[in-house]
Amino acid sequence: MSSGITWLVGGTVVTPSRLAQGSVAIRDGRIVEVRRSASVRGGKRLNVKGQYVAPGLIDLHVWGEPKRVSAQEAKTGTTAFLHAVGPESPQGLIGRLLQIEQQQAQCRGAACLGLHLEGPFLNPLRAGALASRWLRPPTRRELHQLLEHADGKLRLLTLAPEMPGGLETVDRFARRGIAVSLGHTDASAALAQQAVELGAHLVTHAFNGMRAFHHRDPGLVGEALTNDRVSAMAILDGVHIDPYAFRLLVKCKGAERVILTTDSIRHHHEEWGAKLVGGTYRLQSGTMAGSKLTMMQAVQNAVAFGRVSLPEAVRMASLNPARAIGEEKRRGSIEVGKIADLVVFDDQFRVSMTLVNGDIVYRKS
Repeated sequence: MSSGITWLVGGTVVTPSRLAQGSVAIRDGRIVEVRRSASVRGGKRLNVKGQYVAPGLIDLHVWGEPKRVSAQEAKTGTTAFLHAVGPESPQGLIGRLLQIEQQQAQCRGAACLGLHLEGPFLNPLRAGALASRWLRPPTRRELHQLLEHADGKLRLLTLAPEMPGGLETVDRFARRGIAVSLGHTDASAALAQQAVELGAHLVTHAFNGMRAFHHRDPGLVGEALTNDRVSAMAILDGVHIDPYAFRLLVKCKGAERVILTTDSIRHHHEEWGAKLVGGTYRLQSGTMAGSKLTMMQAVQNAVAFGRVSLPEAVRMASLNPARAIGEEKRRGSIEVGKIADLVVFDDQFRVSMTLVNGDIVYRKS
């Protein structure tokens, strides 16, 4: 049993529901044992006493060239991510799908799990910082072309269901096993409910890029808060969402239906022409263009002003995003048989080690 095993010994293991002192064994890129003891025999030992051992963090919404994102985000505990792509021409989006496998192979840190297309089927009224010139309703020809190249590459699509053909798009993509999220939308609560019934079970950057909640016009926010089939992604940087709004989200959804994401453009802000203003990136017009957040900072913020426990915060950044894109059987929690994507950090949320597929891809010197 000890041949080829590496033990992370003496740390506090973070599970989706609690903290437990123990050790984690990995071999051939998989978790092979979780033991409630620091006493182990055989194999290589990595002493992580006084630190937390958590499942690697998964970011469903981060911008930038995948190779660069992979290397940089591993330093802050992210072990897997989706490469965010905004609105482009139909040919440009097909090109992105054709390129992603080569880009994935170049990642030496966090694993790129595929694409998150944020557009082009969005409402121009809620475009935000996205390129409105490329926003358009879906056509059957374009949907066919995207789906023809989507298998294993396109993992998440954000769209506005009120666009002509929007509900049909939800249905077609959901049936193909592609996660569908509602965002950059002016949809009513009733229309959002129709989209949820067709398979759109996510909301992109909750409270942002959608009509504000009103007691006579609750919109997508109302549907997201009250429908248990919906999980809501949140940018928890203290700018995109006020702490009170985040606490409301958690009260309504529970820790199991909130997903922390970054929507970070810190590796990509030059292309946007955006500058840091007031803690986030903004265009010259003042429009928010994305965050400077890391996933570990999001976890820290969830604990600090979200009033959630550390296991709950980590779950929001690991198991919940894994489940959103159908990866929960492979990653997202520390369980025997799952991929050994792990992060080790201290009580100040400083990362000392990140492992991807059992390999140390970052170690604090």
